[in-house]
Amino acid sequence: MPDLELPVRGMTCRACEVRVTKALRAVPGVTKVQVSAARGTARVRTTTPVPRSRLAGAVTGAGYELGQDDRAWLSRDHQVWRDVATAVAVVAVLVLVARLTGLEEATGRLGGAAMGGSLLLVVLLGLAAGLSTCMALVGGLVLAVSARHAERHPGATPRQRLRPHLSFNAGRVVGFAVLGGLLGAVGSAVSLSGGAVALLTVVVSMAMVAVGLQLTKVSPRLAGRTLSLPPVLTRRLGGEGPTSARYSEGRTAALGAATFLLPCGFTQAVQLYALSTGSPVRAGTIMALFAVGTMPGLLGIGGLTAVARGAFAPRFFRFAGVAVLAFAAVNLSGALTLLAPGLGGGPTAGLVVSQNVTLEDGVQVLRTVQGATGYSPQHATVEAGTEVRWEIDSVAASCAGALYLPALGMGTVLLEPGVNVLTFTPTEPGRLHYSCAMGMYTGVIDVIAAPIA
Repeated sequence: MPDLELPVRGMTCRACEVRVTKALRAVPGVTKVQVSAARGTARVRTTTPVPRSRLAGAVTGAGYELGQDDRAWLSRDHQVWRDVATAVAVVAVLVLVARLTGLEEATGRLGGAAMGGSLLLVVLLGLAAGLSTCMALVGGLVLAVSARHAERHPGATPRQRLRPHLSFNAGRVVGFAVLGGLLGAVGSAVSLSGGAVALLTVVVSMAMVAVGLQLTKVSPRLAGRTLSLPPVLTRRLGGEGPTSARYSEGRTAALGAATFLLPCGFTQAVQLYALSTGSPVRAGTIMALFAVGTMPGLLGIGGLTAVARGAFAPRFFRFAGVAVLAFAAVNLSGALTLLAPGLGGGPTAGLVVSQNVTLEDGVQVLRTVQGATGYSPQHATVEAGTEVRWEIDSVAASCAGALYLPALGMGTVLLEPGVNVLTFTPTEPGRLHYSCAMGMYTGVIDVIAAPIA
């Protein structure tokens, strides 16, 4: 029998190809199936005549339908654009409300309390992390995958949709305990350099952009051609469905454990605390309790996708797509700050030594406070040729507690609670940029020429 080529609408990734292939191979008389999501086709070879309606039924049963995909660059569906515009407005309002109500400061105060060392407060610090800066990266990744998974499996029950998230968080707790114990035993060997952190952030953020575009459906062509999350992430977070034979709870849990290495200032602050204990058992306990604290935020954002059903589901997925794109934009902005810290920097001419710098015993003493929302003051001016004693008072555990100093050749410095002292001698005028390890909070030290005596 000659091969029959069927147009299949709705395929966007390798997992789609696998599901359509399995469904068509199950049809009696079908001997070979070749499916291409990029072309939107399924080529079928049979030994006997097979009714087209039977093949169409198999495709429909897999969650797709026969027909040509819309390949327009921009959607012509007005409802899509209305939903996206509404989602953008809602996200903007939520950000504004968070700032006006001082949510960021509140999580910072919680983080400051947790710096006392109590194990219970470490859990509270995890809660603060799960509701603030760590949500941009880890939470954005969880939302991207959970929404995409729910969209692909509309018939799955809420319990089935939650399975990957429960496994992910369980693996995160166990993994943080094991890797925390390793941290207590071998020290900073498990940390990443600033450049590696930035590149890792870019990779994860680009995957989030791809999924965000697919969820919003604003561009049918991009939705069909844009790469989804890497196959390894898709499979490990249930990309082929919680009931699929290829789904593995173990691999999903392993991915949760791997988030130990993702750049988050809260995580790095707790890692520093764990490192300081010098005990693998206590360090592992601290990191496990921190992961437990992050669970409500991560399970909450993933759980929303488990209850999105019926006519409400497409609109929710478009909203989730906008939120994922917003998270990705925050992460990419931070990565750009890490990779190009001097971008857009201003001149140093005409500046004078700032008020937060005093001369004591021939040394310039620069005082900065690191709080929940960054560094205060963000700007300082010192003179070249004289040693600088930089006193950084860390009063709250936050992303800002991981200080990235490429301009001083120091890499990432994890600030301990209280006053931290760094010394350097600027040799020539210029501008020294610094930021947190995620690039979200920044500061600058201008170096000016010393006056001629």
